[in-house]
Amino acid sequence: MTEVELAKILEKAGIYGYKKLRLVDNELTSLPESIGSLSNLNILYLRKNQLASLPESISNLTNLSILDLGDNQFSYLPESIFNLANLKSLNVINSQLTDLPTSIVNFSNLTELQLDKNPLSDLSILQDLPKLVDVLFFGTWLPRQYWTKLSEWKSEWILEEENVTIKNILIQQIGYERICEELNAMELDSWREYTLLEIDDIDRVYVREIAAPIILLKMTCPSTGHIHILRVPPEMTSAEAAITWVNHGIHPDKFAVQT
Repeated sequence: MTEVELAKILEKAGIYGYKKLRLVDNELTSLPESIGSLSNLNILYLRKNQLASLPESISNLTNLSILDLGDNQFSYLPESIFNLANLKSLNVINSQLTDLPTSIVNFSNLTELQLDKNPLSDLSILQDLPKLVDVLFFGTWLPRQYWTKLSEWKSEWILEEENVTIKNILIQQIGYERICEELNAMELDSWREYTLLEIDDIDRVYVREIAAPIILLKMTCPSTGHIHILRVPPEMTSAEAAITWVNHGIHPDKFAVQT
């Protein structure tokens, strides 16, 4: 979309008092200050463009309740949006946000926030938003309990969480090494530098109504002492069989010869 075409759309929106405006997938790199004159807007879709900032005048859109900024190039949330006190839904998925500013607490009426596919490591500021209910992150809606620093997520939460999707996210983010340490994994078998571990009741998978615990293979590098932990099928009962499975059916002795 050219600047001339965009100007005509905004002029028309102003004349007719649009309450909803879609400027989606138009390769926009910037917006003119004139967008701030659309005081009747309730909904503004700016998704799938190339925006990295917004004009200061957007703070004049005080009637906005829904703002979609997803799939753009924001590395930070523009300060110009924090005057939008009536905003109820904000979408900034698939951007480049690395942190959430303290100014976000100005969104006192926000009930829905979509943050998926952003390299964020701290969600704790969201605890200060009294009406916020839904936060989309890691591809799912995270309950308030998880709006903290990701480094502070606890292994014990995996035992308490009933949602399978969130349980798997916890496992992925916390990592098997920490989980093993914090939840006292039980040793089932060892062979050379490999140890087979079991963590019961953490992630029950039901196959034909049979519950299976998590089985992990702990591998210790003989030269560096580095520990690497992989999940293996629940039917594994020996460390030797587990490492053979990891090597796609090739026994470690034969694997060493082949490589």
